Amino acid sequence: MICRPVRYNLVNMKIVTDPELRREIMDAYFSYYEAYTHRRWDEMTSHFSDTITMFGTGIDEVSFAGHTTLATLRREFSQAPDPITYKVKSKEVYAVSDDVALLMLNMDITLHNEVQEVVCHDNRTTAVMVKEADGWKLAHGHWSQPDQDIGPGESVPYRLLLERSRQLEEKVSERTMEIMAQKDELKRLNETKDKLFSVIAHDLKNPFNSIIGFSELLLQDRDVFSPEKREQMLQTIHHQSKSTFELLEHLLEWARSQTDFIAFRPEQVVLQSLMRDVKASLEGPAKEKGVRFCCEIPDHIVVQADKPMLQIILRNLLHNAVKFTHSGGEVSCQAESSHGHVNIMIADNGVGMDANTRKAIEDGVHLDAQQGTARETGTGLGLLLCREYIARHGSRLSVESEPGKGSCFSFTLPAGRP
Repeated sequence: MICRPVRYNLVNMKIVTDPELRREIMDAYFSYYEAYTHRRWDEMTSHFSDTITMFGTGIDEVSFAGHTTLATLRREFSQAPDPITYKVKSKEVYAVSDDVALLMLNMDITLHNEVQEVVCHDNRTTAVMVKEADGWKLAHGHWSQPDQDIGPGESVPYRLLLERSRQLEEKVSERTMEIMAQKDELKRLNETKDKLFSVIAHDLKNPFNSIIGFSELLLQDRDVFSPEKREQMLQTIHHQSKSTFELLEHLLEWARSQTDFIAFRPEQVVLQSLMRDVKASLEGPAKEKGVRFCCEIPDHIVVQADKPMLQIILRNLLHNAVKFTHSGGEVSCQAESSHGHVNIMIADNGVGMDANTRKAIEDGVHLDAQQGTARETGTGLGLLLCREYIARHGSRLSVESEPGKGSCFSFTLPAGRP
């Protein structure tokens, strides 16, 4: 394209009043603009004058040579592949000379893409039209959309559209992450539900068979049994009732921990005092079994913990230690302060466990209930509950154990103020 710059004097320009001439110039401009808004490159450039020196959107009146103009426009043109719609709000035609006219328009331009549209209000559009042998042609075009950091060939409206698209993509990404998180949470809740149903169907149902069976025998044939046999059956009913109630407690506590119904409210807790209360609740089973408690917790140790949760943690760990310790064995409780934390350890010299069982407990895998050394039954949920509540305190349950050499369970809590 040969560049022959148009030179004109804006001082002497006048409004074009001839209606035929106004329509001719306007029709020529909007023939170009219709091709532009419908993204028809070849048809659009056919309306350009050989003298075209600049085509700008968002650029403050910078002139380019013809080949640079086309290259710059091509870049701008490619930024919005979708059709553009517009509404002309005002327009005027000025005669600069006999063969040069200046158009000044105010338009609302709407840019569309697949998911949204952006309306750019009050685009102050100017165009210089040159009369050539085959009609009026565009020699200069400019959208006045001031923007300090815009680059040559970039469009403020298109930049806005791209920014809106980027924001929309971010929102879609955030929503997708929320949906994935909800999906994971739903999966976890379904697993919790399945586990609850499994325990209810198996561990909670079976004890009632013994309770109902023995109670029916006592009601129907009480005179058949000797006092010793009746005492034995009553002991069985009492034992099964207690273990079933314990299972139900564990089940409800664990279910609440899984569904986040329990508020976490840490406070200052004197560890020795709380351990003494927990130990007192287990003195009966321990004495009956011949297991000794040895607690060495200094009275000055204070921890920052949710007291009800910590009470459940300690009770389950101590109960578990007594359960798997032989008659004559010992369960020890210790606590040590170090660097703003308190390490709590509960150990026994009982049956111990293998590496796979130890890892399953640390990983939070639900294990089937194991009988204790005196054939005590359990729920299989106690240690799982401990792990959940310890995690709520920002710590983890650690296990050291070997078969036949006992076990040691430990965790840390933030130290409180003595």
